[in-house]
Amino acid sequence: MNWDHRVMNCPSENGGDDLLFFKEVFYDDRGKPYAYSEPYMCGDDIHELGELLRRLEKALSEPVLQETDFGGHA
Repeated sequence: MNWDHRVMNCPSENGGDDLLFFKEVFYDDRGKPYAYSEPYMCGDDIHELGELLRRLEKALSEPVLQETDFGGHA
């Protein structure tokens, strides 16, 4: 299973208005996102926090995902 951090628009969490979050996104064997969860935003040491920061920075360079990309959300 592949996953990464992505920026995701979650209007369902903001009364229908756009609201951006970092999420952990999981991909199927074809690379299509199929699930997301709240991100794990901590680490055992400063090195792990640095890796987290790099993943979050990378997420900012990717297209913003929408709740509707996953189905089940309006």
